[in-house]
Amino acid sequence: MTLQKPGDLLGAIGGVPMPPNEVVVEAAGVEKWFGRLHVLKGVSMTVKRQEVVVVIGASGSGKTTFIRCMNHLEKIQGGRIFVNGHLIGYREVGGKLVEDREKNIAKQRQEIGMVFQRFNLFPHMTALQNITEAPLLVRKTPQAEAVEMGRALLARVGLSSKENVYPNQLSGGQQQRVAIARALAMKPALMLFDEPTSALDPEMIGEVLEVIKELAREGMTMIVVSHEMGFAREVADRVVMMDDGQIIEEGTPEHFFTSPTHERTKSFLSKIL
Repeated sequence: MTLQKPGDLLGAIGGVPMPPNEVVVEAAGVEKWFGRLHVLKGVSMTVKRQEVVVVIGASGSGKTTFIRCMNHLEKIQGGRIFVNGHLIGYREVGGKLVEDREKNIAKQRQEIGMVFQRFNLFPHMTALQNITEAPLLVRKTPQAEAVEMGRALLARVGLSSKENVYPNQLSGGQQQRVAIARALAMKPALMLFDEPTSALDPEMIGEVLEVIKELAREGMTMIVVSHEMGFAREVADRVVMMDDGQIIEEGTPEHFFTSPTHERTKSFLSKIL
């Protein structure tokens, strides 16, 4: 798979949307429960503009839940999450969190692109329609402009010949690339990736990772949950290790892959490297 115009993946949407704040994500003391199960235990994280953070950890460590909380797909029971300076999903009333109106939450989500494990494309829409749907309905982008942008994004992810093809006619890797293009079409300030290659056959993983690498080279602010350690070593500015609902270690890829300090990190890496 060859991307068209390397180094300009985001040219179709006017380059990388530049968040107004130096700090794009500020999560402080996030608590999440599923019934009696304490999933997130006071998790805090700061992500700066144009930073790529890769989150690793065993299944059940809270990685996916944490990033789903960042666009309010999961509700939190404590702490605060700010994206671009906006408190996500809630208003503060008397020092307490009160869930915000759905209209305001939907507006906040426009700043946050998310790519899921299972693609989540609309099966009754073509690749191009999947990409243009949100800009047309949410941002009220003119039809001609949305189509032009959608075609340009498909070209950037190497799928210009697939604009009229439906998801069930695409490979897993192709579907995931369409999903990335769809998220980019909303011009987000932050991209979240939830194990974007975990549902793919091995030969398709590289084509999806190459698109994400290109985004990193262009300066997109990203949080990526992944078990792809080679990708983390190459692309991440910072690697974060989660275990049992907490961040137990974080640092540069050099730190993680040469001299991790936490015993749980050492044990985890020894099993997957």
